Amino acid sequence: MSKIFLVCPMNDQQTGMYIHDSLIKLGHKVAFFDWRHITEQIGPEKMNIEFLSAITQLKPELTIIVKGLGITGETIQKARGIFNHPIVGWIFDVTLGGTYVKDAPIYIDLIKEFDKFYTVDNSAVPELKNLGVNAEWLPEGCFVKSHKEVVYNSIQAKKYGADIVFMGGIDKLHPNRNKFLERLHEEGYLFKIYGAVNYEKGKEPEWVKDHHTGFSAINDYHSIACNASKIVLGIDGIPERDKAFSARLYRVLCAGGFYLNTATKGLDKVFKVGEHLETFKDEEELMEKIDKYLNDDDARERIAKAGQKEVLEKHQFEHRLKKIIDEMPTKPKDLNSSNTIQ
Repeated sequence: MSKIFLVCPMNDQQTGMYIHDSLIKLGHKVAFFDWRHITEQIGPEKMNIEFLSAITQLKPELTIIVKGLGITGETIQKARGIFNHPIVGWIFDVTLGGTYVKDAPIYIDLIKEFDKFYTVDNSAVPELKNLGVNAEWLPEGCFVKSHKEVVYNSIQAKKYGADIVFMGGIDKLHPNRNKFLERLHEEGYLFKIYGAVNYEKGKEPEWVKDHHTGFSAINDYHSIACNASKIVLGIDGIPERDKAFSARLYRVLCAGGFYLNTATKGLDKVFKVGEHLETFKDEEELMEKIDKYLNDDDARERIAKAGQKEVLEKHQFEHRLKKIIDEMPTKPKDLNSSNTIQ
C-alpha cells in the first residue's frame, strides 16, 4: 500500500474521480488536490503555495499530477527540497490550446521536472525525449462503475438512442469532426450529437441545430446512448498522431457499444479492427461502413461484445495506475537537476 498524493481537477469530465476511486480500489491511501478549483478561488500563485504546504504535511510516497499544468516547474523543484519523493505527470491532451507540448516551453519547464511523464500521444514520446523528458505513452481508460452496461426502458432508448450517435464538443477548432458530421447530415442519416457546442448562439451550422440534443450523456446516460444506438461514431481530431485516440473509445466499448472510429495511426496496434471495433479512413468509407453495419445486427453485436471484453481485461484505469505505480522510480530525480531547455 502506498500513500499517494493525487493532483488533478476533480470535476473535469469526472476523470479525476475515476483515477481517485481506482487507486482506492487498488488498496492505496489517497489524498487529492484539485488545483484547478483552488486556482479559481485564490489564484495560481497561492495555489502553488498550497500545493507545497500539502506536500509538507502529507509526505506522500508518490505524487501523481494529472492535467496539472497550473503547477510550475519551479514548484516541483521546491517540493523536492521539502520532501524528495517520486513525482510523475500524466496529460491527456495532444495539443495545449492548439500547440503541441514540445512547442510550449512553459510546459516543458514543468514536465522535465517529473521523474516520469505519461502522454496519450505516442508521436510525442520521441519528441519529448529529445528535450530531456522521461516520456512514455499511456492512454486513458474506462471506469467500470461509470461506464458499465446498464438496463434501460423504451422511453430512455428513444430519448438517448439513434441509428448513429456522436459524443464530443462541436466547434471551429475541430474541423475533422465537422466535416464528417456535416456529410452525415447531407446524406440524410438519423444521428444525434451529445456534447458542448461552442458556436455563438444563433450562429451554429444548420446540421448542428438539427442533430444536437442540447445535453451531454455521461455515466448511465452515456451507457444508454451506447446501447440504444446502432453505431457510436468516434472522430479523432488529429488521426495522424500515433495512438492519440480519444478516451471515448474505452468508455464506449466498456458500455457495450459498437464503435466506428477514424483510422487513427496505431489504433490497429492496440485493438483488432473488425474484431473489437471498426474504422474508416475518409468520408466515402464512412458511408460504406455505416450502411454495412446499420443492416447487420449480428456483426455489430459480435464486435461490441468482443470490444467490451478486451477493455475490461486490459484497459481499465486500474490497469493504467498499476503500471504507473509498478514503474515508480526507486530513486527520485536529483535535487540539483536543472529544467533548463537545451
